[in-house]
Amino acid sequence: MVEPDGTPRAGVLYMHTTSGTEGFLPEAIALARSGGIGLCLQFQYVDDDQVAAIRRSMLALRRGADLLLGRTDRIAGVGHSGGAMMMAVIAGLDQRFACFVLEVPMAGLTHHWRNTHHPEVARMRASLPPELFERTLAEMAPYDAEHFIGDVRVPVLYQFARFDIGVTAAESEEFYAMAPQPKQQRWYDSGHVINDVAAYADRAEFLTEHLGLTRS
Repeated sequence: MVEPDGTPRAGVLYMHTTSGTEGFLPEAIALARSGGIGLCLQFQYVDDDQVAAIRRSMLALRRGADLLLGRTDRIAGVGHSGGAMMMAVIAGLDQRFACFVLEVPMAGLTHHWRNTHHPEVARMRASLPPELFERTLAEMAPYDAEHFIGDVRVPVLYQFARFDIGVTAAESEEFYAMAPQPKQQRWYDSGHVINDVAAYADRAEFLTEHLGLTRS
């Protein structure tokens, strides 16, 4: 949790996958300097029980929203990768958010586990007995973002990476096509963790606009 001096004017709930709870920490600090309060969470991507991890992540986001709304009346959600997919699920379920930013999301973890060429996931896929792999995907499927993204009614900024080995451009375009308006997309010359300074600036501008904050 990163808090401003005085009463928060707005709040942002962050969930990162690749870089843990510190993935969005610099942005949460900048948010606090602008008068906002930020809560940084981590999505557990590969777990002994991935379905349980998904449920824990969703519960953490719902409870995180409860916590922030106890301090302010306007909140946003920002997610990266698996965190973006979970944030997309919450976006379709929870009407308390003013906007969302989804960095390198896709339609769901079942698609990712089945199709990605990412070495870590490919090794996991090859190591599991086929019947266990298929059963796990069937249990994960109800939580795929594709089932929820069509119900989002607030502005969403989608941030995609041109050189992402885990989420292809086709998968990014497919997911973006599923999403309703209001929406916008930005592409960056980056890998899976978008380290382009323009991406940080785009997120800050989007959140500033929809949360009524001032730029630090």
